[in-house]
Amino acid sequence: MRRCRRNYEKGSFFFSSKHSLKPLRNCKSYAQSRASNTHRCHWKAMPKFIWWEFELRAFLSQMKTADTIASMLPRSRLHLWIIRASTTVLFWTCIIQLTALAELWRPHLLHNWPFCMNQQDSFNQEIYPPKRIYQNNGYLMVSCNGGLNQMRAGICDMVAISKHLNVTLVIPKLDKSSFWADPSEFGDIFDLNHFILSLRDQVRIIRKLPPKFHERLKDGRVMTKPPVSWSNVSYYEHKILPLIKKYKVLHLSRTDSRLANNGMPIEIQRLRCRVNYHALRFAPQIEELGSKLIKLLKRKGSFLALHLRYEMDMLAFSGCTHGCIREEEEELTRMRSVRIF
Repeated sequence: MRRCRRNYEKGSFFFSSKHSLKPLRNCKSYAQSRASNTHRCHWKAMPKFIWWEFELRAFLSQMKTADTIASMLPRSRLHLWIIRASTTVLFWTCIIQLTALAELWRPHLLHNWPFCMNQQDSFNQEIYPPKRIYQNNGYLMVSCNGGLNQMRAGICDMVAISKHLNVTLVIPKLDKSSFWADPSEFGDIFDLNHFILSLRDQVRIIRKLPPKFHERLKDGRVMTKPPVSWSNVSYYEHKILPLIKKYKVLHLSRTDSRLANNGMPIEIQRLRCRVNYHALRFAPQIEELGSKLIKLLKRKGSFLALHLRYEMDMLAFSGCTHGCIREEEEELTRMRSVRIF
C-alpha cells in the first residue's frame, strides 16, 4: 500500500513504497496555483487524501495566525494604556515643577515691568467669605480712646459685641483729642476694605450712617453712652441692646477695656482673635515702611526691640505712679478722674 509522506526540508510530496520514492507534486507550485488559479501543477491530479491534508494544514495555519493576533491585541492595548498613563504623570509633574519655578523667579522677572504688572493683587486676589444675612437691630457707632494698642483692642471688642447683638457697625472713629493728638483716620492706619470684607460673614460694617440719620447726627440728637468697664455679655444684652432698638442709632463714647476678658462665650473670644490677627491689617504704606525697617535692621545684624511703656497714655490709663513725686501723683489722679470717669 502506498502512503503519502511530506518532505519538510525540500517542500515536496512523495509516493513512498518499499523500494522507491518518486516526487509527485511540489508544495510551492501547488500554493501558487491555488493563489493565482493557474494550474501549473494541476491540483486535481492529486490524490484526495493529499488535497485534504493541504486544506487541513492551511486551515490550521490560519487559525494559529488568528490566535496569535488575538493574543497580541490585549497585550498591545495594555502597553498603550501604560504609555498613556506614564506620559500623563510625566506631563503634570513638569507642569508642577514649572509652576514652582515661576513662583520663585516671578519677583525677579517682573521687577522692571510696568507698575500695573507688578501689583500683588493681580496675582493673589483674596477670596472673602459670603455675607451673613441677619435681621438688623440698629446701628452702633464707637469712638476709640487711648493709644493705638488700646484702640485696637477696643475695636476687637466692639466687633464681637456688634455680632452678638445683631447690629450694624459703623467704621470706628480713632482718638484725636487725647494725649497724642494724632489726626489719622481709620483708613490711614488700617486696610479699610480688607477690614469690611474679611468680617462680612460675621457682622455688617459700613463706612458711614445711612442718609436718613445724617440730620440727627448733624444736630447732635444721637444717643451717646460710655459702656461700663469690664462688662460681660449680659450687660450688653440687657442695657445696650434695648437702647439700640429704641433709638436705632447708639454711640459708645469709649472702648478701652469695656468687655471682660474672662468668662466670655467661646464664639466671642474666637471673633476677637480673628479681628485682631486677621481683619485689622495695617495699611499698605505702613506695611511697606515696616518691611524696609526690618530689612535694614537685619542687614546690620541681630537686634532687640524694647517697649518701655512709660508713656503718656500708660500714665493716663494704667493707674501706675511709679517714680512720681507726690505732686505728680495728685496731678495724675485728677487727670484720670476727668479723662476716664
